Amino acid sequence: MLDEIHYYRERARQAAARGNYDDAILALITVAQQTQISESDYVSILRPLESALAKKGDARSALTVGWYLSQSDRSPPDMRGERERVLDSRMLRTVPHVDRARTLASAGEVAAAGREMEESGLVASAAIYREKAGQWQEARALWSRLSQVLRGPRSAAGSMGNADAYHAALAQFNLARCAKQCGDPSQAREAIVAAVRLLEEAADHFESLGQRERAFDCFQVLVQIGREGGMFENILEGYVNCIRILREDHLKYFALQYFEDALSVAKEHKEYSAAATLAREASEYARALSLHSASTYYATVQAQLWHDVAAQQIERGAPPEIAENALLAAIVSLGELGQFVQVGVLYDKLSQMDLEPTRKAHYARAAKRYAGVRDEMLNAAQLPSHLRQDNHMTEVWHVDLVEWEQQGSAAEACADLLLNPALPDLIRRKALLTRLTAFAVEPVPKSGAIMGDGPSDAAATNARVRLAEQLSQLQMYAVLSPLERLFTRPERQVRIAVMNAMQSLFFKRSFVTVRAGLGDPDPAVVEQAARAVESLYFPHAFDPLARIVRESSSAPVRAAALRALAHVDSREAAEFLLGVLEHGAPIDRHAALEGLKRTRGSRFVELARASLGASPPDVQHALREILRARGIAA
Repeated sequence: MLDEIHYYRERARQAAARGNYDDAILALITVAQQTQISESDYVSILRPLESALAKKGDARSALTVGWYLSQSDRSPPDMRGERERVLDSRMLRTVPHVDRARTLASAGEVAAAGREMEESGLVASAAIYREKAGQWQEARALWSRLSQVLRGPRSAAGSMGNADAYHAALAQFNLARCAKQCGDPSQAREAIVAAVRLLEEAADHFESLGQRERAFDCFQVLVQIGREGGMFENILEGYVNCIRILREDHLKYFALQYFEDALSVAKEHKEYSAAATLAREASEYARALSLHSASTYYATVQAQLWHDVAAQQIERGAPPEIAENALLAAIVSLGELGQFVQVGVLYDKLSQMDLEPTRKAHYARAAKRYAGVRDEMLNAAQLPSHLRQDNHMTEVWHVDLVEWEQQGSAAEACADLLLNPALPDLIRRKALLTRLTAFAVEPVPKSGAIMGDGPSDAAATNARVRLAEQLSQLQMYAVLSPLERLFTRPERQVRIAVMNAMQSLFFKRSFVTVRAGLGDPDPAVVEQAARAVESLYFPHAFDPLARIVRESSSAPVRAAALRALAHVDSREAAEFLLGVLEHGAPIDRHAALEGLKRTRGSRFVELARASLGASPPDVQHALREILRARGIAA
């Protein structure tokens, strides 16, 4: 590997000495494809590459390489100073405003970056930079401007009826945040009301299309709106729907973490009754997952919360019957846990409340029955740390507006990845190379626009095919928008390349493009889309895969989806496949049978054993065949 690096560097040096910068650049980019090498070796390739690009006059590409080098700890101080001098003096004057803005932001000059973004016509990006610089008045003006643009034409009923409602909601939320910072509660309140209405409209739209992950984003923003505005009803609506979607997608540990987050917020707002209801639901859900210690923990939390509800109502001077009902709910929860000492204490407390005499007497007798009893031992614990996952709330109110504004530009998406120091070097290197490829097919940004059609000759088509492949290698959610844009190209090779790229992008959103590929008029594109369907199996892929089986009129496409479903080891997928074996068309039954014979999930085996005796003879035969193929006695 070191010999290869030395060979290409020397070849590039000789070409550059002759003034043949194209050959020098080609040699260096060729060896830069070795993205697994050490950082010092990689930097030794990028330094001459940056120089060759600059001398050729390709300022955007040189600047892109410079971005990577500026974040490298291995660049000698003299090299960093020279690079900064070159970029500041010559290149920054020739690159588009958007590249200038990114360069300034990476150097810490955020306010100047905001001005450059505004010059480029990228209002959302400019507003975000203004926020980071603490220029809230300027940011508010920009968000207000964007809100006007996104308001658009509406139906007679006042509904947008499409995803534009989502982006309009985000702009309104950002406007509300800035108005609050500027001390304008009236505008903040008005924008919040508009944002909530638009988010609910957008969530309904996304769920009607089966895009629950986009609806999830809507509800996450709703939670944040409630947090910032102190409106618990919005927080609760957001969390309840987030939990519902996570449960439907079988993301069980995420769901439990969201239960815990919702509980914490409810307790912070002293909404103890809502918190107790959430704790009960969390306990039941954990029990269904056989997480018994977690279930017990949530049940104990529920009992304490009902006790808190009673204390709160007594303090408020509410009718004693309300506190009585809360304490009875706590007693039920504690009784189920075998905590009989506490049950007796609560009955005694009820007997001393200002209630109807016969009820007080009843509670006094009940308290005596628990005299001298002992509590059962409890095994209660929160979700273990090894099952927890990062559920940090992404700032989609910024991220998704930037994506919308970039209009599917691969160059801009890769710039975001390249300049993100939190990402591994491997990802940043691949983003660098992909951005250089994108320059060949994406026109230079002009004011107010990122994307145009770009060239359409054979060389550009080949570059787009290569771009799709490079985007897929990044395996990041951020590449989906550029791939969606590429799929709108008329060249069949490009659309096939996009479908091939989708095979390695395990996101529910990938199915949006794959489904478009299944409906393509070109049979070769449809064939590649079917391959993508068969590759896209992961726990929360059940819903889009089942939707394809139900809706597709193509037997090969349904077969691909059924084979993918056989790899989804969930109860829901197992029941769906059993239904196909019982009632599906012969060709679908065969696809499900063959898929299930080749997988190793346990959920279908459990269901097959439970259903074997009551199934029709032909289904029994299929189930025994599947079990035998897996080496399990029927």
